[in-house]
Amino acid sequence: MLIECKQCEAVVNPEILNSYVAYDEEVGMPYRFSFLKCPQCSSPLLACEENYGGDEWDSPTRIYPPLDKQVNSSLPVPIRNAYQEAIICLKNKAFTASAIMCRKTLEGICAAHEIKAKNLSLGLKEMKDKGIIENRLYQWADMLRIAGNEAAHGVETIVTSQDAKDIIAFTDALLEYVFTFNDKFNEFMLRRNKVTEKNSK
Repeated sequence: MLIECKQCEAVVNPEILNSYVAYDEEVGMPYRFSFLKCPQCSSPLLACEENYGGDEWDSPTRIYPPLDKQVNSSLPVPIRNAYQEAIICLKNKAFTASAIMCRKTLEGICAAHEIKAKNLSLGLKEMKDKGIIENRLYQWADMLRIAGNEAAHGVETIVTSQDAKDIIAFTDALLEYVFTFNDKFNEFMLRRNKVTEKNSK
């Protein structure tokens, strides 16, 4: 069995400590859950395999630690592509490139909201002034902009692994707020307004 260890960031052949087979009546196939130990760092892993018949099991899917967060498929394509590249760069330890792609993601957010400012700094401020992002998110976004600028233009600037992970996390929070939670809140308010109008009649 081969599976990726999140701690080692490598595909390993783990030691199988225990396994349990369960049958899903709805799907009509057995699943095998295996508790594993990484041979390199001894980290615990939990994997699941499906069986479509016979003694052959498919490739294991890691359940724990959880797989990396997937990019929201509902994001505008240019933003999704830029953010996906930032994640790929992080995974491949290209930390400077990851920070730069997060900055490009910010530019995409501005473009998606038809912000016409002449630079990203003014664009983020315009988004705050228009209520697209609130003050705390503006502060996060501006620090992402600065970190991206330093990564792109500062030859001696070193983007550490932790810095890159934090930049990704803040970018993800910004995307979730601007695109996912904003849409969900607007949908919620629309439903609430309909209920209020119905009850007032």
